[in-house]
Amino acid sequence: QLVFTSLNWNAPQTVTITGVDDSIVDGDQPYQVTLAAATSADAAYNGRDPADVSVTNLDNDTAGFVVSPTTGLVTTESGGTTTFSVVLLSQPSASVTIPVASSDPTEGTVSTALLAFTPANWNAPQTVTVTGKDDAVADGNQPYRVVLSAASSTDASYSGLDPADVSITNLDNDSAGILVDPTTGLATTEAGGTATFTVVLLSQPTQNVTIPVSSSDTTEGTVSTTLLTFTPANWNAPQTVTVTGVDDFVADGNQPYTIVLAAATSADPGYNTRDA
Repeated sequence: QLVFTSLNWNAPQTVTITGVDDSIVDGDQPYQVTLAAATSADAAYNGRDPADVSVTNLDNDTAGFVVSPTTGLVTTESGGTTTFSVVLLSQPSASVTIPVASSDPTEGTVSTALLAFTPANWNAPQTVTVTGKDDAVADGNQPYRVVLSAASSTDASYSGLDPADVSITNLDNDSAGILVDPTTGLATTEAGGTATFTVVLLSQPTQNVTIPVSSSDTTEGTVSTTLLTFTPANWNAPQTVTVTGVDDFVADGNQPYTIVLAAATSADPGYNTRDA
């Protein structure tokens, strides 16, 4: 209310107009300050209506997303997790949904397939948990992404808007290797007595792995197979080699010899030329 008297009538009175933030991406908005008809016992002023004042409130809101962080995240093949959050930059006029997916579910999975923001919860960050997966392959630390697809909304400002994806590395806990058990203490006899040992891979190969097997002295002992073959399907099933003593009819005492497992051959570089 402005009050003018017969004493201050010629002293301008100032009205200050303060913009209000509505958090909505609605562009610059025109509105008016209404000066209603005056009330006075002076008949010349009573009912006289001053001009209204037109004002524009400049919008400071933009449609968008804050994804934090988008890089530097790590999961582990032992099931180690990491998290990131997503929040809107402004209040939508309708619900906003964002599909969430892992670019490689064999390396990591996400805790939710869909984020949903409403005009009520738009400024509350939502957390996505990413869990590392064990693939049993010695493939080194593997990069992958959590893909945040384009948003769906009847709010035109948010419809089709695409948040940033999140880069993650899954730390490998596998190593290429060949386990032979036992490697010492075995004995055969010239009467045809046998001994056995097993061979198994330490991680899943990407291609077949073949290991030549031979005796260092076939006049003392022979092997049941000359080649062990491991595949991506049977890599963790131990394979048994039987060693049979040979009678040389010579009184030469107990004779040491070796079963030689030669370097492996494989199209998997982690196993090719690996020697047990």
